[in-house]
Amino acid sequence: MTAVVQRGSLLGLPGRIGQLCTAPRAAMARIEAQGGGLRDALWLVLFGVIAFRLPELIRTLLAIGGPTSGAAMRLLGLFSDEAREAAWVVLPAAVIVTALAGARRDATRDLDLGAACYAPYFALRGLGQALTGLAGARILSDNVLEAIAGAGAALVLIAAVRTARSRPPAGAPASDGSLPSPEAAPEPDTRARFVGAGVVALGLIALASAAVWSARHLDALRPMQRGEAAPEFALPRIDGTPGTVAMGALRGQVVVLDFWATWCPPCIAMLPVLDATQQTWAPRGVAFLGINSDGGGATLAEIQAFLAAHPIRYPVVADGGLVGGLYKVEALPTLVLVGRDGRIRKSFVGYTSEHDLDRALREAAAEAAP
Repeated sequence: MTAVVQRGSLLGLPGRIGQLCTAPRAAMARIEAQGGGLRDALWLVLFGVIAFRLPELIRTLLAIGGPTSGAAMRLLGLFSDEAREAAWVVLPAAVIVTALAGARRDATRDLDLGAACYAPYFALRGLGQALTGLAGARILSDNVLEAIAGAGAALVLIAAVRTARSRPPAGAPASDGSLPSPEAAPEPDTRARFVGAGVVALGLIALASAAVWSARHLDALRPMQRGEAAPEFALPRIDGTPGTVAMGALRGQVVVLDFWATWCPPCIAMLPVLDATQQTWAPRGVAFLGINSDGGGATLAEIQAFLAAHPIRYPVVADGGLVGGLYKVEALPTLVLVGRDGRIRKSFVGYTSEHDLDRALREAAAEAAP
C-alpha cells in the first residue's frame, strides 16, 4: 500500500519527470499501466505559475481585498494562462497518439500519454528561464526556447505513440504480456530521480530570482490602494478640442478615468455605456476622462478617425504609457474612480456594467467636497 501511495504521490513527481526525460519508453510503459500523466501535467502547471510567474502572482494577490474589482478572477486567469500553454502541448500530443494508435486507441490512456509530453517541454523551458534569471538577461529568444522545448516534447511523443500502438487491439485479451501490470511497470531509477530533482532545482532557481526581483520592486507590484492620492498628470486632448486636461484641474469633482485602446473589444463595448453614464452624472459633479492607451499601436490620425466613428461626449487624451504606469494599469479597459478629495476610491478591470459603475458613483458622489 505504501508503494502504491508513493508511486502516485507528489513526492514522487521529480522521479516521474526525470524518467520521462531519461527513459521515455519506460516512463510511457509506466503511465500506460498506472495512468497519472495528466495529473502530473497539472502539478507542473501549478509549479510553473509559482516558479516562473511569481511577480504576476504577487501583484494579483496584493490586489485581492483592495479597491480593484476582479482580482480573484485575475488570479484564476493566471493559472488558466499557464494551463492554456500546457494545453498547446498536451492536446495535440493526445490527438496524435489517438490517431496513430489506430484500432488500439484508448481515449483515456491516450490523453495520459499525450499529457506526459509536457514534462520535457516544461523542463527545457525551465532551463532557459533559470539561465535567464541567473544571467540577469535573456539568453535565448522566446522562439528558440519554444523550438527546443517542442523538440523535447516531440521525442517523448514518439515513445507515447509506440506505447499506444503496442496495446492489444480492442476486444483482444491483454494476457499476452505486451502490457505490464501496474505492479510490474518500470519505476523511476536513481538517474531519473536525479534528473527530476535537477528540473525542480531549475524551477527553484527561477523562483528565487523572481522572489529577489519582486522584493526589490514591491512598490511597483503593489496596486493602487483605496485612499491613496491620485497621481497628477496633464495630457493633450485628441478629440478635436485643443488644449490639455490636468488632473489637478478636476479636483473637487468625482472623476472617472477610462484607460482604453482602439484594439480592445471590451474597451469599445464600454464607450457607449460610459458616454450615457456621463450624461446622467455630469450635472451632479462627475467628470469623465478617456485616456487612450494605444501608445505606438496606432497613429494619432487613426485614433481620431476611430473617435469620429465612435463619438463620445467627454474629453479624450492620449497617453504614451507614463500615466498608465502611474496608475498601475495592467489590463484594458481599466476604470479608476477618484473622489472629490483627489484620492482613489475604486477601480474596475475589464468590462464594467452600468449598474456597478452607477452604484460606485452614488457612493462617491455622496461624499462631501473637501
